[in-house]
Amino acid sequence: MNISFISIALALFWTLATQAATPSRDFTFFLFSDIHIGAENLKANPPVTREQTLAKLKTNLETMRGLVGQPCPQAKLGAVALPRGLFILGDLTDGHKEPARQQEQWRTFEALFPVTGFLLGGQAVPVFAIAGNHDGPVAEPQRQGLLARNRLLARNFSAVSSNGVHYALNWEGVHFLFLNLCAADAPDAETPFKFGKPGIGGWNDPQGAFTFLKDYLVRQVGKSGEPVIILQHYGFDDFSLNDWNWWTPRQRRTLYELIKDYNVVAFLHGHDHHPAHYRWPDPKQHAADLNAFYGGKPPAKPRQYDVLSCGQICWVVRIRGNQFNAAHRNDRGWDQDCFIKSLAPRATP
Repeated sequence: MNISFISIALALFWTLATQAATPSRDFTFFLFSDIHIGAENLKANPPVTREQTLAKLKTNLETMRGLVGQPCPQAKLGAVALPRGLFILGDLTDGHKEPARQQEQWRTFEALFPVTGFLLGGQAVPVFAIAGNHDGPVAEPQRQGLLARNRLLARNFSAVSSNGVHYALNWEGVHFLFLNLCAADAPDAETPFKFGKPGIGGWNDPQGAFTFLKDYLVRQVGKSGEPVIILQHYGFDDFSLNDWNWWTPRQRRTLYELIKDYNVVAFLHGHDHHPAHYRWPDPKQHAADLNAFYGGKPPAKPRQYDVLSCGQICWVVRIRGNQFNAAHRNDRGWDQDCFIKSLAPRATP
């Protein structure tokens, strides 16, 4: 038999097999963070009241509602589809020492984002939220309110942590891990935290998120190569890694070691109020992390992960087949930058 014919036949077989294996998935989600319900700054110039903060949030939400069905020129999104979910990555409220104010803030969040769904395009879209550092200690209304919401939304989850705090979604073979503050189990006792007194409090307790992530990856993902997206409040940006040390190099090293054998497509986070796409660990931006990970001798090309941080209004993300497409919307229009990435596992170096 002619060798060239065999080569062509094999190539055709491989193309058809690859096409058959490519998922036909096509769904959209909206991503935003740090809405800080109840925030006020009366020392600012001009002063900002709670009412003004809430009014701004409502304006942003109306802008978000208006995106459905509208064209998005970035990231090959086409017309923005009705999202399958709305993800909010922490700092839902602005925290307060007075229980009455805490309860007021949480009731406002529940009214804006009821557990029955947020109205978009005339339909109720599920809201999946996690805690940020401003959402108070574990025993206070905001965290307890999230716990109660998780119980009511549990039918949507592919897994939930034993304490009911962290959860996962499996949407057509794409795994979303919602880890609240960060992928750690407990506050690092050696955190040199410089924000507030007497230092680290219950508001910075990650409540076993790392163990949940590890168990889920082993049990639900395994060696399948299926795409994984990790969502948490803290990021890898300058604000998340500055001398306030929201989470530490030791915690990030443990995470880095865990995920190296999985197809982690991206980290999505809030906290810094600035929309961006960057890579972690980057040899310039994250030199301290890399030195900690590799005992002071990092490789020239370390394994890196894509990261998206949230900003004003929202990211619109469309997952179509094996492609992740994201564009950011602010109050003036679409940002020029966008993020497009394959969900397929990358080759092992």
